[in-house]
Amino acid sequence: MTTSIEVISPGDVRTRAQIRRAFGGSPQGGICPSGDKGSVNLYSDPDVGEQLGYYDGWLAEEDELGPIFEYTGAGKSGNQTFDGVAGTGNRAILRHAEQGRTLRVFTRVGKVRGSDTKTHRYLGSFTLDSLEPYVWRKVHGEDGVDRNVVVFRLRADGEVRRDETDVIPPAEETGGEFVLFRPVTAALIQAGPVTSGNLPLPSQRARTGRKKRKPAPNAETSGTFVVPEAFGNRLSVRAAAAATVAIRREAELTQAYKDFLESFGHRTGSYQIKVRGLTSTLRVDLYDATAHVLYEAKGSNSREDVRMALGQVLDYSRYVTMEEHEGEPRRVILLPAAPTPDMYSLLERYDVHVVYRSDDGSFVGTAVPLSDTP
Repeated sequence: MTTSIEVISPGDVRTRAQIRRAFGGSPQGGICPSGDKGSVNLYSDPDVGEQLGYYDGWLAEEDELGPIFEYTGAGKSGNQTFDGVAGTGNRAILRHAEQGRTLRVFTRVGKVRGSDTKTHRYLGSFTLDSLEPYVWRKVHGEDGVDRNVVVFRLRADGEVRRDETDVIPPAEETGGEFVLFRPVTAALIQAGPVTSGNLPLPSQRARTGRKKRKPAPNAETSGTFVVPEAFGNRLSVRAAAAATVAIRREAELTQAYKDFLESFGHRTGSYQIKVRGLTSTLRVDLYDATAHVLYEAKGSNSREDVRMALGQVLDYSRYVTMEEHEGEPRRVILLPAAPTPDMYSLLERYDVHVVYRSDDGSFVGTAVPLSDTP
């Protein structure tokens, strides 16, 4: 005689003990992988996350593939990592596809009446976004110190519950702040390929109405200078072939030019932007803090990519402010080859410059440094 296991469907509220019987995992912790159940259970506690300066939840903004659920990685203080014991949970999320496991998300909703046993609502099954599985973000840690956290981008993989209370609140105020913090490099988090195998595209998405969650105390339009995460962090993810090739070229190009700038003593990074009214966080490709130059990189010099880069660099540059520099940064599009002459004419109208890589591997453009003096 076999014991039947209760089926848990999106929207159901259960205790962790009940969830473990169905999907396995440990009795505590936020990221709980289970080999025998083929699951990685992700527990989100809104109260804890909001105290630490971040939100897990749905982005109100959608792209062409639909909605994104953001889930912050493991580690309450210090820089989060994929390495060692501290990075065990984050690696379990990153490698869920190659290990044949499904990501399942639960959010805490209360307690069993008359006890301290917590209850969790099941949102459904997910997979990592196939083109951008995670991003690095600066937040204010539990110990009051700014730190880097990994924010996973999850796509619904089947039926999901999308409640209004799970939508990340938009930024309310407009402001800006420059903050430097310790860099995280590719060598620090990647001793080998971080993932292999396909990250499948989501198959179904459920939508419901929404209402605002309480905004974070510092939810405002702001720009923060951040040292770029591993530009190659998306290179080992195999998804739609054409898009993956473009992302790889863009990442390789950006990394090469970043190294080139740093060889001249320039301080380079990225720029993290929160915009009033948006729940998502914007991040530019490359920012030269020494010369006050903002770069938007593309993996090809096609007309479509140049036009997209133009819109992005004009948009982002409005928010990039530095105390040591006056006005907006110089705007530059970084390309793997020279664009067509008519694209040059278009960019000149908006005072946007071009840097491209020539056949011999050198970089060409008016923004390219020619000496050690910026």
